[in-house]
Amino acid sequence: MIALSRGLNPHETALAEPLDPGEPPFELLHGSPSYINVLDALGAWEAVRALRDHTGTEACASFKHTSPAGIALGLPSLPGDEEFLDSGRLPPGQLGRAVVRARSTAPKCSYGDFVAVSGPVTTEAPLFAHAIGVIAPDFTPEALAALSRFNGGRFIVLRGNPAGPRSAGSTPVPETLETAGLRLTRSAAPLSGFAGGVRTETGTPGRPEDLAVAVTAVRHAQSNAMAFVVDGATIGIGMGQQNRLDCTRLAAARARTWQRRHHPDVLGLRFREGIGPAERAVWRARLAEGDLTASVRAEFADMLLHPADAGTEPDWSRTPPLSGVTLAADNHFPFVEVVELAARLGVTQLVTPAGSTDAGALRDACAEHGMSWVVTGERFFRH
Repeated sequence: MIALSRGLNPHETALAEPLDPGEPPFELLHGSPSYINVLDALGAWEAVRALRDHTGTEACASFKHTSPAGIALGLPSLPGDEEFLDSGRLPPGQLGRAVVRARSTAPKCSYGDFVAVSGPVTTEAPLFAHAIGVIAPDFTPEALAALSRFNGGRFIVLRGNPAGPRSAGSTPVPETLETAGLRLTRSAAPLSGFAGGVRTETGTPGRPEDLAVAVTAVRHAQSNAMAFVVDGATIGIGMGQQNRLDCTRLAAARARTWQRRHHPDVLGLRFREGIGPAERAVWRARLAEGDLTASVRAEFADMLLHPADAGTEPDWSRTPPLSGVTLAADNHFPFVEVVELAARLGVTQLVTPAGSTDAGALRDACAEHGMSWVVTGERFFRH
């Protein structure tokens, strides 16, 4: 049993106790996790294990408030990645590339995040700066020592158990929740195969790695989840709203911010000495979002080598276009509007569970926009 530093709020106490003492999901190596740190660690750990098992490629997941901020595979870097990711020379290994790409999905969210990686941490420790903790299958002594110094010595390090229990939805073990004097139990039995099997409703399927990342993202995000993915990494995730159109617009706004961060004026910003990569990424994202208030713009000017640049709004029409994007949903939907919004962001592959009430209209919309429609056999609601 682990005494946690707090519950959901500072005035609450909390404990973590493995159901099977012989197979705990992780070992605490350093720090004092809170209740929500543990939930984030377990969710992220499950996501990277599933991706690594399915693709054979190292994976990283950045979680915040029990949902993914970014998920990525460690695929080879593309031209322009070094400039965009603002990290100097990119890591040569799969694991390091996965960390940089996952935590670059939404820099404002992947700040104080909990990070999971599918492989042992060796020389990658500096990439976890500004996170609150990390879970991995193992750490070299040097990496553990370096991580333990982060966050004023409070950084949380968990050694995940690769053979440990899977979360609900991945094993036939029932999930139980006790609240307000009531015990709720659900079977949580998974369907066979990744995503319950896949069929193509229309068009030609896109990259299987993108489908795997997109499905993993919506499977672990709060419903109604939508995820945009390109080149094996998320670029925008929307979740937690009571209608799917709002989640789609949230995910699309984040994907558009990711796209605008490639604008030459955004990439060309020069910061004062001492402004680190994480801070630079956040400020580039804030500029790409637009609508900076006067006080934020003044703060932005103070970050820049040339303060006058803070007052210049880029010509967003020069933003490089997106193409080959995958959009996944955690449930079916009848909205042609989603397809139209997706087409604006270069989506060529739509992934939904089976069961749409207006499949004919969706099929026609996908054909009109040159978009394939891949249908999975499993819904992924998560609450």
